Amino acid sequence: MDIKGGPENRVNCVEIRGRSIDLANGRVIHEGKEHYLAPRLLALLSFFVEHAGDVLTRDQIIESVWGHLDAATDDSVNVAVSGLRRELGDNRRPHRVLQAVPRRGYRLVPDAVTGLDGGSMPTAVTNDAAPSSSSTRRGAWLAAAAAGVVAVLVVFLLSERPEPVELAATAQPAAARGSAGPDDEPRPTAAGRPSVVVLPFLDMSANGDQQFFADGLVDRITHMLTQSPDLQVVARTSAFAFRDGEFSIRDIADRLQVDAVLEGSVQRSEDQVRVLAQLIETESEAHLWSRTFDRPVDDLFVVQDEIANLVSRTLTDTLLADAVTAHPRNREVHDLITRGRFLMDEYTQTSAQRAQAIFQQALDLDPDQVEALIGYIDAVGMERSQGAYRTSSDVEDFTETYLERARAIHPDHPLVLRATGDWHFRNGRLDDAERFYEEAVRRNPNDAFAHATLGWVRFRTAQYDDAIPALQQAIRLDPFSGLANVWLADVYWAVGRSEEALFRLRRIIRDRPEYPQAYGRMANYLAQTGETGEAARYALRQRELDPSSPARAFQVCESYLQLGDIEAGRECTDRLQVEHDLPLRTPYLRSIIALLEGDSAARVEALESIYEKGVREPLIKALLAEAYAERDCSRAIEVLDASFPELFAAAPTINPINLSAGLTAVHCMQQSGDEMQMGPLLAAISEFLERNRIKQGPWQVFGYERAALAALNDDTETALDELEDLIDSGWRYSWWGMDRLPMFDDLRDHPRFRAALEALDEGVARQRAHFEKHRDKPLT
Repeated sequence: MDIKGGPENRVNCVEIRGRSIDLANGRVIHEGKEHYLAPRLLALLSFFVEHAGDVLTRDQIIESVWGHLDAATDDSVNVAVSGLRRELGDNRRPHRVLQAVPRRGYRLVPDAVTGLDGGSMPTAVTNDAAPSSSSTRRGAWLAAAAAGVVAVLVVFLLSERPEPVELAATAQPAAARGSAGPDDEPRPTAAGRPSVVVLPFLDMSANGDQQFFADGLVDRITHMLTQSPDLQVVARTSAFAFRDGEFSIRDIADRLQVDAVLEGSVQRSEDQVRVLAQLIETESEAHLWSRTFDRPVDDLFVVQDEIANLVSRTLTDTLLADAVTAHPRNREVHDLITRGRFLMDEYTQTSAQRAQAIFQQALDLDPDQVEALIGYIDAVGMERSQGAYRTSSDVEDFTETYLERARAIHPDHPLVLRATGDWHFRNGRLDDAERFYEEAVRRNPNDAFAHATLGWVRFRTAQYDDAIPALQQAIRLDPFSGLANVWLADVYWAVGRSEEALFRLRRIIRDRPEYPQAYGRMANYLAQTGETGEAARYALRQRELDPSSPARAFQVCESYLQLGDIEAGRECTDRLQVEHDLPLRTPYLRSIIALLEGDSAARVEALESIYEKGVREPLIKALLAEAYAERDCSRAIEVLDASFPELFAAAPTINPINLSAGLTAVHCMQQSGDEMQMGPLLAAISEFLERNRIKQGPWQVFGYERAALAALNDDTETALDELEDLIDSGWRYSWWGMDRLPMFDDLRDHPRFRAALEALDEGVARQRAHFEKHRDKPLT
């Protein structure tokens, strides 16, 4: 790497915050102790030192440290920078060594670094623009700005229809800047559309009792702006994260990556209302306009329209379409819809039930209100996701009548299109679901939830590379979306980017500590990494946040079984069965208990009771086939052929979802001597495992797949080596019944296999002890 001033000035050893660091080998000496930087962190630090003072873009960092742009992602840079900050003692804000330059990149502060070997530190460049081509991008809406000249920022106080504003010429739209904010958030871009957030308006009424009135106004303005194809609008969920606490405009802009902020206040007195609204350009924090509206309460919708159109006219030189500004026919209905939406943000079973009741009240007043119809459908879906997991054969989908009514009223409404995709998803028609989600996103690019559902259906169909950008865009529009962040973590985990998945979950827990779903996913993934004691603590916290949810209670029971506590697991399962009707989840737990107790017949019976209900969950189908394979491979093949036909194609397809099923199929093909089908399938599994180096994945990936593959290939020594390495590394995910897995039939009596299982049992016991010791302590 080139160094300013030539190689004779290269710095080989530096001191940063009391740490002496050898840039040749990564040795760090701090307070008399010595350790070494990881190679990538050393390369990253060396690159920063060579360019101290420069603003370095993500692309520059990836190309210099990883080698080429396809080798890493924005999140890879996030994690690496965070790791380097910890090593340098710079992990608390404000960062004094590695500073994030909002929407541009990172910069090493020259004064924070001292050369120790006589070399001179590079000096800061006077032009702090990053040299990457990405730093010179401009959105189309800034094309008229004169290069290098700061445009005058006009404050609009009187005009009803302001002229379009040219923002500071040195600034770029946040959508085009695409770099890191202070929280290291990746920034997917959006074709140069100017971006805006509508912050919660303050309640300035005398009695301070009009906050919901103010929130409803903001919700309506946000909803109207999201309908504009020329704007990128941050979702209300993320905007309202800044209701409490002291945040500057710059803080908000850095976190949400927006070009403009709309803020204001509401003062209501009887039948009159005063609304103050002001639009602020975030680069300079200058007011673009400020307006006061004194109107009768009955004119509130008119005020909302005027404010939304002022924002649109200022940022895009266009007014909102007439269809966007159509007033709700009934203000009470509008208020009920707003209340229902806010309840849905909590994502608990209780809040979903309350939201259903509120949306139904709205429909009683206006049966043709599309937003209320779709809101009711969404609330039912949320309740079911946290309730008793059922199949279509168990319960009639009574929401179909609501969807049919919505489609009859407005078939092309983005919300209706997305809800239609949900219906296809629930009924197993994933290709149709994806098609409707894509159309919903096309019609409203600002619908963060539609982007998220598009990413989710792609995840469920193993289209991981396509799922990631859809979910990233959902988070770009709604950074504090719990569901989008959880789903993106799922995709990262599926492709082996486990560190980034955990990073994202910890972040959403930090941002939304009352959001239960993130704790549940942390429990899932900590269990896969072997930290089953901590996993159980996260499962308990999730249930505390949503105590009425059977799904949360189920995860607690499963956590006890991951810890090998059969009695606690059985008591939990019995209590679950008494308190809730769970025809699918309770038998699943009993199948695990049966496996732990060595009762094969009880295990098969429990899994069959689920399978016979027509469940679509691939994990259950794979586990039933595995259970059959212990004694009757013909029945196992029947289940696999019906459930995973891609395994039996001329060119079999393997992905994380069908991997364990594929291993069972190979075992049974060996038993029947079906070499013709077994060969291609075995080759496909081998290629998949070699290509992906998979250690963790979706819930169907257990971790022992490499050992199982070696055993199926009659390579006993490699199989034992893989198992020993796996257990020595702390693995203990879904560990029960290892000695009963068909793939390990030939290893069961081997001394090394028995010793490995003993070591596994000891590790499980240690995790159980850890849980008992720490179960009541706060999560960190």
